[in-house]
Amino acid sequence: MKRHLNERREAERLVPLIRSIGNEIRERSGRVDVLEDRLGSLSSANDEHRMAIRQLESELSIHRRELRRAEKELKELGCQLDADHPLRVLIPGKSGTYAYERLDKTSFYRAAEQLNH
Repeated sequence: MKRHLNERREAERLVPLIRSIGNEIRERSGRVDVLEDRLGSLSSANDEHRMAIRQLESELSIHRRELRRAEKELKELGCQLDADHPLRVLIPGKSGTYAYERLDKTSFYRAAEQLNH
């Protein structure tokens, strides 16, 4: 039981950093969605839209690159995003996996499933 408590404390120490990375992922993901919608609504056949399209593609590229960087940061911490629940971060422990979600508030618990590395 003591090991479990120590692991949880170690995982909880990561929460501020995970929250920061998670917030960046949430914000950039939202921005990517908006930019993709805008890009989809512009006709590339129309000459007046070409400059706007290039600008949107450039901005979209930056946000996608930064999303990959943020996900890589999580991976370097030994964590990963839960594929089934966006914005849930899985933190591995010796006695199981801890899940951290609701990045706007602290919600932290031991997850039933194990991380697959």
